[in-house]
Amino acid sequence: MFIGIDFDNTIARYDDLFARLALESGYLETVPPGGKTAVRDAVRQRHGDGAWQLMQAEAYGSRMAEAELMPGFLGFVGSARRLGVPLVVVSHKSVFSNAVPGPNLRYAALAWMRAKRFFDPGGLGFHVDDIYFEGTRAEKAARISELGCTHFIDDLPEVFAEKSFPAETVRILLGATGGDGNDTVMADWFEIRDFMFTDLERAVA
Repeated sequence: MFIGIDFDNTIARYDDLFARLALESGYLETVPPGGKTAVRDAVRQRHGDGAWQLMQAEAYGSRMAEAELMPGFLGFVGSARRLGVPLVVVSHKSVFSNAVPGPNLRYAALAWMRAKRFFDPGGLGFHVDDIYFEGTRAEKAARISELGCTHFIDDLPEVFAEKSFPAETVRILLGATGGDGNDTVMADWFEIRDFMFTDLERAVA
């Protein structure tokens, strides 16, 4: 196995951060249940997509440090490292926000990763060369193909729908709906870990 993983809303969790931003900006008076998606839909309905884009620019830039690690991701990485399964991160992330001038979004993501010990040998064990940022969704799909990922984990079915997405790569959709019959839908990282590694762990025990 050679596993590729998306970053935003797959590794980095923004639910609580987007809720805070919506309240702080005055876009919402109360936070609807349903996490980031519910906040996005409510802000768009009341204030338009421009308001949501401004919130994204802040969350992925100057407020990136407030994002959280997805529950279960640490355990997934731990299992992969014990089994010797290589991991890479492939993210569709522009250098700067188109909505408003601000910090380099890729640098902000890397700084967040460093704070979460991504690059520590005693932490998550990634190398900076394992992280790929692509400017478009099509370029992201092409990178997955170039790397030869046997599996890819993402929260957006639109990524798997890209024409350049490799047909031979197993498509694992995290906590989302809307995938087609080719997508394996998983509720969270705990379920993904069990799905991918339980049999391997038994075999080497």
